[in-house]
Amino acid sequence: MRIVSLAAAALVLSAVAGASTLAGAAEDGPILPGYWESTSKASFPVASNKTERKCISARAINAYLTGPVNNHYSCHYDTRNLHDGHAEMAGECVDNNGLRSKIQIDGTYAAESFSLNGHLQVLLGGLKIPISTSIEAHRLSGECPAGMKVEDGGAKPKDDAAG
Repeated sequence: MRIVSLAAAALVLSAVAGASTLAGAAEDGPILPGYWESTSKASFPVASNKTERKCISARAINAYLTGPVNNHYSCHYDTRNLHDGHAEMAGECVDNNGLRSKIQIDGTYAAESFSLNGHLQVLLGGLKIPISTSIEAHRLSGECPAGMKVEDGGAKPKDDAAG
């Protein structure tokens, strides 16, 4: 299950990371800030789907440019080709237990939506395990629901570190 979490999470954050580096859309990025819904899918060890809604600030879009990082894993992209609505990235993700996976992402984007496919190769005990992932995301609104946590791209406050 940890492998699926790594795969799905890497692709979800990679989607935002990739989209945030593109030029052309309003408000400092190619995707617009606001209330977003994304559905991610992974193929291993069993097919899984996860739908999330997040409030993304303009600051968060640019912060993801440095590469997705959270308490569970980090990703680094050696290749990042993004232009004219097409995204292509390649790199590596590592979880906090040292599990490594090579990742390749390709797809399309627009200011209010993106669709990405990821192909990971997880190295586990000397075996290379292939995993396919995908994400479909669209902006629900420019305004976030009252009281919803806003992903602002800043460092996590120390008080919030346990949560």
